[in-house]
Amino acid sequence: MSLKLPSWLQLGKKQTEPDRSLSRRGRYRKVLKLWMPRTETLILLIGLACTVLGKLVIIQRQKPPSLFTELAQVVFPDVLFFTAIVLVISCLYMLKPGNSTARCALVIAALVSAWSVLNLGWLIKSGVQLQPGILRVLIRDFAELWPLVQTHLASSLKWVILLGMIILGVCAYFLWRFFRPGKVIAVRIHHARRSAWIALAIIVLLLAQPVLRSNTNLGFVSEVLGFSSHWYALVSLVANPREDQCPGVQTRNIPQVGQRQVVVPKCPSNQLPNVVLVLLESFSYSATSLGNPELGTTPHLARLAREGVEFRLTRVPVAHTTQAFWATLTSTTPVIQADYVEAIPADQPYEGLPSLLARVGYRSGFFEMAKGTFECAPGFFSNLDFDWAWFRENLEDPSAHIGYMSGDDCRMLKPAFEWALKDSQPFFLMMMTSISHDPYEVPAWFGETKQKPYEKYLQTVRYTDYFLEQLSQTLKDHGLEKNTILCVLGDHGTSSRVQAGKGRWIPYEEVIRVPWVIHWPGYIKTGEVIDWPCSQLDVTPTILKLIGFDINEAGFDGKDAFIHSEPNRRLYFSSWYRNSPIGFVEGSRKVVYWPWPDKVFEYDLDTDPKEENPKIASPDEAKRIKRDILVWQKKSQIEIEARRCTERFLFSHWQTFSTGRSAWAYYVP
Repeated sequence: MSLKLPSWLQLGKKQTEPDRSLSRRGRYRKVLKLWMPRTETLILLIGLACTVLGKLVIIQRQKPPSLFTELAQVVFPDVLFFTAIVLVISCLYMLKPGNSTARCALVIAALVSAWSVLNLGWLIKSGVQLQPGILRVLIRDFAELWPLVQTHLASSLKWVILLGMIILGVCAYFLWRFFRPGKVIAVRIHHARRSAWIALAIIVLLLAQPVLRSNTNLGFVSEVLGFSSHWYALVSLVANPREDQCPGVQTRNIPQVGQRQVVVPKCPSNQLPNVVLVLLESFSYSATSLGNPELGTTPHLARLAREGVEFRLTRVPVAHTTQAFWATLTSTTPVIQADYVEAIPADQPYEGLPSLLARVGYRSGFFEMAKGTFECAPGFFSNLDFDWAWFRENLEDPSAHIGYMSGDDCRMLKPAFEWALKDSQPFFLMMMTSISHDPYEVPAWFGETKQKPYEKYLQTVRYTDYFLEQLSQTLKDHGLEKNTILCVLGDHGTSSRVQAGKGRWIPYEEVIRVPWVIHWPGYIKTGEVIDWPCSQLDVTPTILKLIGFDINEAGFDGKDAFIHSEPNRRLYFSSWYRNSPIGFVEGSRKVVYWPWPDKVFEYDLDTDPKEENPKIASPDEAKRIKRDILVWQKKSQIEIEARRCTERFLFSHWQTFSTGRSAWAYYVP
């Protein structure tokens, strides 16, 4: 006989039975929790978002017909890179699930995302990826370069605040999870399945790449942004592409004082002309009245050209100031590497224009209003056998300082000519301007600083032309004009295509083509325009030949620019850092090789002067071009003894020392 329970008890019994729908929801929640992104994945997603945001800003400037298609194309390598990092972390969990692996994964994610945040700012400012070579320099010389970083941060305050908030939030989240890692699933098979799915996603991404590339309309901009990815930057850090294409190429030894074979002029030293060499900071040919008369930016430079000689097609081998010094003064190809090997104290000075002129009694002095501490400038000019070097610290007047590095260039005219006139011997005076370096500010007395970026740059070009006018007037006032060779040229240019006046990492023509004028009344033909290819490497041979030196056996990389060159003379160029875009110009043909992603682009500068429509070289031609370019690059390297703690006191005020392939300088009042 069965006992029937009251209905209210039966109801209670039913209530205590498991709710199958609730159980189903719990299972879904459990599965969802298993596949929810972990903390490190979320941090990586933030890093990816920063990279995508930077490229989105640049693509929007191009106003493409399909923003989504172009964005998908250029962020593809970044998505692939971040997915690969997630796969690596998942494999670590598969090998050893636990809190130690979780902390290791957090550190990996934090480093990658920190790089992404830094890259966001650099990408928006320069248009290219923050390369490890540049990052290494920033870390190594952070105290010296912090004013530069601070200046750029101040100019983009909204971005800084946004990124600062992101960084603070991510750091707080990182620290919390580092000390209290989330629960790690101990089942290895779960992580194996997860890794398999991620690997499958990578395969799908690789298969989708050709479809994305076929739909792009940005042309070379797309290639540049595709190159600007973490993947290519990481590979360039650990490998030098295609080095096997130039086996047996040896690094070089730089001639030291007395090793160049030249025949000096036989006239007495008091009959020799003085030499004034002026390098113009960040001076694009296209920003001058010579390259664009409508701008009216450099009327005095144009006057010097009318009264002297203009070398219209002059290009630089490396778009960096220290390398411009080297090329101009030694007629030797600069080192294509982000270190200051030329400034490390040498046993004997390197042979160059100062030491060669010293053979016939010249004194040599260098003056600039930029900081002497930057890239150990006193060590560099000591190595080139200058008798005296003077920098903005020597003025001991901070009121003349402008920006993080520049100064009122007119303030160096007085000390420069005090040095030049203190002796009756002929002098070689070299001066470097600074105002036209970013952040493009002029002294208050010159006028109110413009607001728009490119207008600010052009204003600094006008100021620099005013400096040249004051320099010419000073030569006249001291009766030196007719007995002085005045040589004026740019150290490198800059591009307004990226972020108005801040782009020189992509070798556009406005970056590598500079003005060059020589003025020597009564001794050279006036108003002559040299329209064959010339180089910064030609400056020293040209000046020596004008003075009367026989340089036929000197072994320079450059040549006397007054001697006719073939229209297709090959002039190589590169950016400063390792694995940067590199190439050459032959007449109207310009070739640019991007080591990553291993492509060669060709331009016809006659039909495509803005370099917007390159063609990709055929595989056979690209192979030959790459070998030629990489051989030139490898030959540029200098082998020196990596000394430790070498210390010297130079030019009465500068304490310099070096460690390895780096050098530093400190001013002593």
